Amino acid sequence: MAPLSRLRKISKLPFPLGRPNWPNELPHSPASSKLGANFKTGWSRHQSARLVRSLITDFVTRPAIKVLASPEVTGLDRIAHITTPVIFAANHASHLDTPLLLANLPERFRHKTAVGAGADFFYDKAWKAYTWTFLLAAIPIERNKVSRRSNDLALSVLTDGWSLILFPEGGRTPDGFAREFKGGVAHLATKTNTPVVPVYLGGTFEIYGKGASSFHRGPTVVNFGQPLSPENKDARSFVKEIEAAVTQLANEVHGNYWTALQHANSKDATLQETRQKGGWIAQWERPKVADAKDGEKKRWPRLPIIDRTL
Repeated sequence: MAPLSRLRKISKLPFPLGRPNWPNELPHSPASSKLGANFKTGWSRHQSARLVRSLITDFVTRPAIKVLASPEVTGLDRIAHITTPVIFAANHASHLDTPLLLANLPERFRHKTAVGAGADFFYDKAWKAYTWTFLLAAIPIERNKVSRRSNDLALSVLTDGWSLILFPEGGRTPDGFAREFKGGVAHLATKTNTPVVPVYLGGTFEIYGKGASSFHRGPTVVNFGQPLSPENKDARSFVKEIEAAVTQLANEVHGNYWTALQHANSKDATLQETRQKGGWIAQWERPKVADAKDGEKKRWPRLPIIDRTL
């Protein structure tokens, strides 16, 4: 008789030879899941996993991104002096955003940066959890509720000397228009006193936007901004500062530096109505990186702007 068959027969025997019965008077407590925010990710930051992942990033991901997305990287001079861990906060329009940003980080960050990934999407199945944790050094982040587990995990990553990529919109935009930033990134930064580097990613929606069935090659841009210090700031005001900084970076791409700076310091009404437009009008008005590169400067549908002169 096979050992497995013997074990099955033994388990069906009455207690104490087999498993005990659960008392009918007591409610059954659900078994805790090992997926979602409970998934263990520490192994992905060990030296052996880092070595294999760095080879994949440098010799597979980076060449593939160059062929598919033709990235133009700007603003690296703004973060050239940074050596400490930071939080990279970027807009989110495509699954391509993460590999695009990771592949174009400076080398000192590239192989020691974790990615905050939606626990409900990337960690709902074991194969997905192991795959993305290994390939991206991802950690599960609860997007729809406050999770102490997710918060503690992000804190431990930063305190261990790793940088972190977060998408404050909480998910991919369905139409390519920017959405309001959530406060999690600001709360994490103020709690750990970690600088935030705003990043604008352009062109990824055209390549592989939400709902797309296939990839379409095209130009992209990665624009890094000046690091923002959370020191002596509350999370509510700081998230607005991060949001405005990403907006300014977008305006630099779709306009020019001086108009972007002017917009960032203005008290003009924001373009909230552009988010509410739908159908072909919204698609026609939404700026594209290819248009900006061809010299046609279209206005980016801006996020809420704060007055930096106060």
